[in-house]
Amino acid sequence: MRKILLLFLLPVFLFSANMNKHGIVTKMSNNSVDETINKIIMAAKKNGFDDFSIIDHKKNMKDIGAGDIKEAKLIMFLKPNICSNLLKYDPAVGLDLPLRVMVYVGEDNNIYIKYRDPRFLKNIYNIGDKREALVMSSKLDTLTNIATE
Repeated sequence: MRKILLLFLLPVFLFSANMNKHGIVTKMSNNSVDETINKIIMAAKKNGFDDFSIIDHKKNMKDIGAGDIKEAKLIMFLKPNICSNLLKYDPAVGLDLPLRVMVYVGEDNNIYIKYRDPRFLKNIYNIGDKREALVMSSKLDTLTNIATE
């Protein structure tokens, strides 16, 4: 009976209101792109993450003469984290690692935060029902919620 109930509730849990069918979570920030990035980094440091890389897509587009886009930056969490254990189960999960968060100005000029929820990785890769993905999902949710304030 518990298994049947779990199978019924799992899709509800995986596809929460802010996660699309591809596992992408979208949140709006009340701050600029840089302020949002800084809030995510400060919160991440308090949670033990201290190695980041930030890719500035707008700057990169300008640098190669490919035109201008609205501000868009990607944070990559470089230090091996709990989700790296998922590589042991399916090395292909490396396509979605390291974990990353995109912050950008949308067409409506609102600031958006997007990331693939680690819970969704089990739908793409052969990692089964791993606790690591649930823990990282919770951490990313916390970090990005702080950044929206």
